[in-house]
Amino acid sequence: MKKQLNHKGKVLSVFLLAAVVLLAIGLMLPSAKKESADAGQAASLAPLAVSFDPLADFGESPFRQSIVVKERQERETARKEAVAKQNTADVKEKAIYLTFDDGPSKESGKLLDLLDARQMKATFFMLGPNIEAHPEPVKRMENEGFGLALHGITHEARQVYSSRTAPAQEMSQDRDIVEKITGVRTNLVRLPYGSIPYLTEEMRDELDRTDFRVWDWNVDSRDWELKDERYVQHTIQAIQRMSQAGVTPVVLLHDKPATIEHLPKLLEFIRKQGYRTKVLTNEMPPVTFQCEGRCSGGE
Repeated sequence: MKKQLNHKGKVLSVFLLAAVVLLAIGLMLPSAKKESADAGQAASLAPLAVSFDPLADFGESPFRQSIVVKERQERETARKEAVAKQNTADVKEKAIYLTFDDGPSKESGKLLDLLDARQMKATFFMLGPNIEAHPEPVKRMENEGFGLALHGITHEARQVYSSRTAPAQEMSQDRDIVEKITGVRTNLVRLPYGSIPYLTEEMRDELDRTDFRVWDWNVDSRDWELKDERYVQHTIQAIQRMSQAGVTPVVLLHDKPATIEHLPKLLEFIRKQGYRTKVLTNEMPPVTFQCEGRCSGGE
């Protein structure tokens, strides 16, 4: 009987031990499930990978180009409106703008004498190296109220128009030279050979950003080509056409011996016709050539 009880006790003990084990396992399973769920939730809440690399350049994208084109159109519209307003005022007082490129020279003193004798004014688009070589007439121009303007440094098309920033760089250097000699800071610019066809839209944008005013002309004296008294009659006829059209003449001339030699005939015509010679200023809207498909759109 005793052996039978011992056997039953052992069996009961085994069952009790198994129950304890099962109970322990049951208590552990919810914790494991919770940890697994927490791990999954943590993984789902992990921060997204963020790259701080710069965005790809979109300067050449169609969107960016559309903005640039719109800005150019708005700027050109504003310039035309300002030029028309200035022209209305100039026509009323019969104004004319005489401009001389490529100086100063050893003949500049004689040129200034001719203008002073007739109480006339002009604007001089000058080259930096020539200013350094002939500073005295430039100082006289400033003292006597003539217009000081910029024509660059090299006058070499391959250098002036060699890159997007090249024209602005030449004009900035020229401006520093004028300012050093006279104390005047001028933003008036005339590109060698005019703004067409070499000046690209990108180059013009750069000049605008540097506060330069690009001036061309509406009367070409052709003194650079004719080099004798024939340029006088040609210029007179062109001035008359401009006046008949209600447009204020902006006359291209050069600080050259042949031009100066025959200049008195042209100045006499201007005096007899009652024109008032004026100088260009930084505040004036520039008369410049219209692109109309003739300007280059790239480098």
